[in-house]
Amino acid sequence: MSTLIVNGLIVTPGGEIDAELLIAHGKIAAILAHGSPLPTANEIIDASGLVVMPGAIDVHTHFTAAHDFPEQELREGTRGAAAHGVTTIIEMPHSSPPATTLDSFIAKREMLARNCVVDFALWAGLDGENLSQLAKMQQAGAIAFKAFLCSDSPDGAACDEKGLPRLNDDILLRTMRELASFNGLIGVHAENHDILIGAASEQRAIRRNHNRAYALASPEIAETEAVGRVLHFARQTGVRTHIVHVSSAQAVQMITAARPAVRVSCETCPHYLLLDENDLVRMGANVRCSPPLRPRPVVNALWQRVHNGEIDVLASDHYPCTPEQKRLGQNGIWDAVKGLTGVETLGPLMFSEGHIRRAMPLSEVARMTASGPAQVFHLWPRKGAITLGADADLVLYDPHENWTVSGEKFHGLGKWSPFDGMKCRGKVVCTLIRGITVFRDGAIQVTPGFGQFLTRTF
Repeated sequence: MSTLIVNGLIVTPGGEIDAELLIAHGKIAAILAHGSPLPTANEIIDASGLVVMPGAIDVHTHFTAAHDFPEQELREGTRGAAAHGVTTIIEMPHSSPPATTLDSFIAKREMLARNCVVDFALWAGLDGENLSQLAKMQQAGAIAFKAFLCSDSPDGAACDEKGLPRLNDDILLRTMRELASFNGLIGVHAENHDILIGAASEQRAIRRNHNRAYALASPEIAETEAVGRVLHFARQTGVRTHIVHVSSAQAVQMITAARPAVRVSCETCPHYLLLDENDLVRMGANVRCSPPLRPRPVVNALWQRVHNGEIDVLASDHYPCTPEQKRLGQNGIWDAVKGLTGVETLGPLMFSEGHIRRAMPLSEVARMTASGPAQVFHLWPRKGAITLGADADLVLYDPHENWTVSGEKFHGLGKWSPFDGMKCRGKVVCTLIRGITVFRDGAIQVTPGFGQFLTRTF
């Protein structure tokens, strides 16, 4: 099966080019300059007026954690991913039970294989008791290992049966040494546990239940202190380290300064770039996340780090809890479920807000949503770019189409969005995975189980 995509603006790692793409056996077989003789193909896709981007890789999703219907969420939610330009997800270990042992990891891998519409890879979890399981899970395909340095429980325990406990410094150091022994990647939720517990206790003691109290209970210094500690441990152990959902520009500055002595990467999320603490005050439960939304000056500084090219990955931290779950926080912010929906808005918001409104080059949008994730998580060069020999994971955007975010139209059970009502420009009209059209004309073209399990390429 071969396909030609003609007349599109192709976004490559080197920039934007007017060219035709030949896809054969699911791979990019040729990039042909306009006017070149075209080979015959089984299918021709006319991309006139469209931008052809590499498919987004969302490295931080929680399809199996948000509620008690994980298989339904995977089936429906990954349809939403495909419809909005995400061609690969990397699912976090949270589930019932969490993927912290070889058996639970394999069971989760099989669950995703049955249900995913898009390609997928898997995180394994670190619980402080599974050092002997880590190499086995790596061999079974774990692409990275997730650690928490904090917990909502004062004693550091996991908050529910799907979650992970906090790792103390001794266990964190031992874990990093073990992962370094086989070049594993540790991903760290970096916030200082004691600072968070103390600040939250203070707010509760004076009966502060309003929305801003949550921001006061999660100060930026808790994030920067933890990032500094992780960087020190990473320098000592040599382990590959990824800091997840960074909300602080100061933290990014610390990460940038540590390179290249430390093998460290970082991600941020659209909500840390497009929303701020005043949105937390305005919307409350619907935007309670961890770390919290930051004040506008912090957001502006984070954008500067984006423009400087210092952030490797844009990820959604997609947590599709239901509207009913979010409404638990109507009587007070402390009762609100943490987490935001985001897989369906990840790429489109970066296209609209980053490229259209802030003049980011499309190649930079592609770096943060595709090639950066592929390189950090060792899916490169199979995934992440429009280059010869890579999987033909492609997203066609109409850069002129205007649309409005509407969470009630999302595919999964989390039918709400922190970006509800946001006006956007640039809409996904077609998505291909491995050269096969999975979304076109407003409809999904494949069935659950189409997605393939991905492991490290190096």
